[in-house]
Amino acid sequence: MSAWSALWEKARAAFPDQVVLKSLTQENLFHRVPRFVVENLLARAGGTEEGVSRVRQILKERYLGPGNAEWVKDQLLRKGRFVLIDRLEVRVDLGSGTYWAQIPSLGGHEAEVNPALVEEHPGVLYGLWGTMELRHEGRGRVRLSHFYPFQAVLLRLDGYLAGRAQFTPEEWLDFLLGSVGINPDPLTRRQKLLYLARLAPLVEPNLHLMELGPRQTGKTYLLRNTASEAFVISGGKVTPAVLFYNQLTRRPGLVATYKVLIFDEIAHTAWEDPSIVSILKDFMESGQFSRGGKTLASEASLVFLGNTDHPHPPVTRALPSGLRGDTAFLDRIHGILPGHEFPKITPELLYQGPGLVVDYLSAALQRLRPLHFSVDFPPPKGATQRDLRALRKWLSAFLKLLYPAQDWPKEAVGELLELALELRRRVCEELRHYNPQEFPRCFGPEDAEKEAPRLSWEEVFPLLDPDYHPLFQALRDRGLPPPTEGPEDLVGPAGVVGHSLARWGEKRLVPRGLGAYGLEVTPETEVEVVAQYLQGGLIG
Repeated sequence: MSAWSALWEKARAAFPDQVVLKSLTQENLFHRVPRFVVENLLARAGGTEEGVSRVRQILKERYLGPGNAEWVKDQLLRKGRFVLIDRLEVRVDLGSGTYWAQIPSLGGHEAEVNPALVEEHPGVLYGLWGTMELRHEGRGRVRLSHFYPFQAVLLRLDGYLAGRAQFTPEEWLDFLLGSVGINPDPLTRRQKLLYLARLAPLVEPNLHLMELGPRQTGKTYLLRNTASEAFVISGGKVTPAVLFYNQLTRRPGLVATYKVLIFDEIAHTAWEDPSIVSILKDFMESGQFSRGGKTLASEASLVFLGNTDHPHPPVTRALPSGLRGDTAFLDRIHGILPGHEFPKITPELLYQGPGLVVDYLSAALQRLRPLHFSVDFPPPKGATQRDLRALRKWLSAFLKLLYPAQDWPKEAVGELLELALELRRRVCEELRHYNPQEFPRCFGPEDAEKEAPRLSWEEVFPLLDPDYHPLFQALRDRGLPPPTEGPEDLVGPAGVVGHSLARWGEKRLVPRGLGAYGLEVTPETEVEVVAQYLQGGLIG
């Protein structure tokens, strides 16, 4: 603690009762529950080492987790009531018109829920952490009598703004990163700002970003552990009912329920229903969507995360079928983060010092979210309205995070604008790769016509159907350069109609039946035919 004494005193004076020593959250026992739950409990216990034993005891008594259902039921049978900490998810029974609590610590046994709880906390339909009281009412019936979610409520920003004023901009940036668990000491200034960009969806409504990069860099770490208003979808099939609106239960879906929706492991998420992507693009453009005769508005920010080993465009080749190559979808992304610039999460990167309780920080960011921080800047040459909208959103988010009292110095805007330009330009580079006719160049004075980056032949073959390997090996043996891109979605008016085999510049090889999109080939096609077709489209 001695190494952090000065910062501890300063932080406690600036934010009374809202500071916790982050090293205390890293006990093995605490890893069983989300970080915001642990820090909420630690803050109530004083935020110091003395409070750890108390929180440890609370979790031992009240968080049991899966595998302890029989013990919980035994306690209910003996004592008639039981208080626990857990994740509550409510199921709707249309047949009986009732609501039922699904709680991991209770196993498969459900508890009755008052409909008023769902109205007060709609997040319980998808899962919400909190302290709850269960009561046994005889004949096997269990009722959820009370539920207190782990969500701080901040009615005014005055205290937060006054606390921020006690720090210089550099100190605040470091303190902010430390508060979300990232040690700022080993990071460069640029890396610190990139971590700030990861937090942007929490503070700016309808800001949609994408990050594709190496594994173990903590892509979901900040958002998942900072706010209970963020929901993570990890792979699987996405349906309109879950995402937008369930016409059977007449309940809004995830987009209308959460502030931030994170699509993790995006490559393993299925987007097979064309209507999903269509509704998604409509929402990303307007903040509204229509389904089942209803039009709903939402301020949710969408975050698309995935893994790729390729740092250069097109990084979006890692997207799944239905999204890959869809320029209308990509153009609605406000920025792509350079995932390869984030370090892997190591013990040295985990912050040990004092920081804000994440629940309090999350509540402050929620209060800042509906505010619009604007600053004038000259439009970059060639920028579209979507480009300008993206730049304004990024600037607004950065300024809310760093200068919540709107007291930013003029010189700070230039640095933040440069980062905003870069993040949006990365989207433009992807668009130009997939459709150079519609997106011939990126905005801004630094643009130059670049040769499309090529795959290596070693990268091409794993992407192909093995039946086509002999044909492509013959192209390689003939001396042709490798393609600029492997298989891509082919998008028609009704959505994805199939997949190409490979593309050289603007020339595509496609399977039989897709001749409108390129040269139809089969594994038996003569290599001379393919070579003549590609001759006019090869670059370099």
